[in-house]
Amino acid sequence: MNTFKELNLAPALEKILDELGFIEPTEIQQKAIPLLLTHKKVDFHGQAQTGTGKTLAFGIPLLHKIDSSAKVPQALIVAPTRELAVQIKDSIGALARVMNIRIEAIYGGVSMDEQVSALRRGCHIVVGTPGRLNDHLRRKTLSVADVKTLVLDEADIMLDMGFKEEVDEILHYVAKNREIWLFSATTKSGIADIMKSHMHDTISVRVSRKQVATEGTKQYYCIVPYRSKMQALHRFIESAPDFYGFIFCQTKILTSDVAEQLIKRGYNVGALHGDMSQAQRNIVIKKFKNCELSIVVATDVAARGIDVANLTHVVNYSVPEDHESYIHRIGRTGRAGKEGIAITLINKQEIRLMQYIQRKFTVVINPIDVPSRETILTARIEEARRYMDHLASLSHTTDASLEAMVDNLSPEKMRLTLAHILHDKFLSTLEHDDISFTPSQRAYLPEEAQEIYINVGSDDGVTRDDVVDYLTKTGCVKDEQIQKVRVIKRRSFIQIPAECAGPIIQALRGTSLGGRRTRVSLIEENQNQNQTQRGQQRPRLG
Repeated sequence: MNTFKELNLAPALEKILDELGFIEPTEIQQKAIPLLLTHKKVDFHGQAQTGTGKTLAFGIPLLHKIDSSAKVPQALIVAPTRELAVQIKDSIGALARVMNIRIEAIYGGVSMDEQVSALRRGCHIVVGTPGRLNDHLRRKTLSVADVKTLVLDEADIMLDMGFKEEVDEILHYVAKNREIWLFSATTKSGIADIMKSHMHDTISVRVSRKQVATEGTKQYYCIVPYRSKMQALHRFIESAPDFYGFIFCQTKILTSDVAEQLIKRGYNVGALHGDMSQAQRNIVIKKFKNCELSIVVATDVAARGIDVANLTHVVNYSVPEDHESYIHRIGRTGRAGKEGIAITLINKQEIRLMQYIQRKFTVVINPIDVPSRETILTARIEEARRYMDHLASLSHTTDASLEAMVDNLSPEKMRLTLAHILHDKFLSTLEHDDISFTPSQRAYLPEEAQEIYINVGSDDGVTRDDVVDYLTKTGCVKDEQIQKVRVIKRRSFIQIPAECAGPIIQALRGTSLGGRRTRVSLIEENQNQNQTQRGQQRPRLG
């Protein structure tokens, strides 16, 4: 099957797919749609990664099963997050409208009363998050008496987020003669349990990993010391004047910090993380989609389900600990035949993660250096030229006083004025860029400082104070000597005086922190700096 036209879809649906630019089905769509269309009732499991076109894979056959004359819920779609629920509604909604089918999304963070009113007005398909769906089911404000199809989208993510009981409760409410279409990226034990307990004679299809939709994205990794990440990020943004994209961070605190620093540098930036209300998140998403913001800094969970067209870049400020999240992140750019760029900022130890991701997903991730000042300057000057050409194409101002002022300027003053304007608009952000990144000489820790790594983090219940206390108890370092502590999910990084590093590592050997046996390692950046400056190859992997 090469095109959607070969699927024998409803004429109105075929027409709108063509208008929206959907010509060739993805692998999961090729395997799922004909099967779901031809079976009157079937329990189905589709195993496919994020970014493979799952929404249309179940959305198209679902629309064919709906009786538009009966304005009652006939299908229920369960999604792990409110953002994904909204995305599903929007994606299927564009097709549903031409078939007179109404979809309603219900999720937490917004008024129950508004949702109750919407449900009372009538709809054919309900998509929602587990918690809010159960709220309506318990209150009997959502009737599932006529639901014949239950879709569990990204079911493995739902289980990871702790929604197993909520999913079981929803399955209890829906009639026993319904069919279940379950989609997941993995077949972990929880998925197998659902299939065993609630599904019968299940037909399963699987998409090969090589089909993950990243073909339009050029992927890079850049080795940068942690303390220089912000400056490196600044350089990458400055080298791409049309930068429009996501920057992903591992924690809510880091997300806020990165967003604040970028705002201080003059960028139009929004943040998305779990501590924000739904109203705040909606404002950021709307501004981003309307291009009022050029950058959104986000955590994985907060950004899940948000679909924004024409993104040019995705930057992984933090390496995702879940490898599937890497594909989910970068799949947001390089769509609809347009080229996208994905850049992951890593330390030397994390290069092995990049190699693993390349093997696992059959993708190519090339090394890249932080753009030089000269590269950025060239890009900015070219942007200034385009700006001048744009101004020249505009009609003359009708402001007589302004024209008179310009006419009175001498050629030399005109040149200086224009130079100042262009400098302020295109080059001023480079004035405070004092770190030199080049292939042969990068920014490292000062000679008197050293960074160490501990294999425990916030997932182990460990805080910054715990780490400081753990180190100072050795007697090898004082509290005031610890220069910086960074605690993330499963790792902690600490900057200490170089002379303290060896004794600390020796003293902590065989000890535990947060209930976990620790492994303390030296990040040998100063040694690698000296090797590089002597003309040797790129730093060895530590």
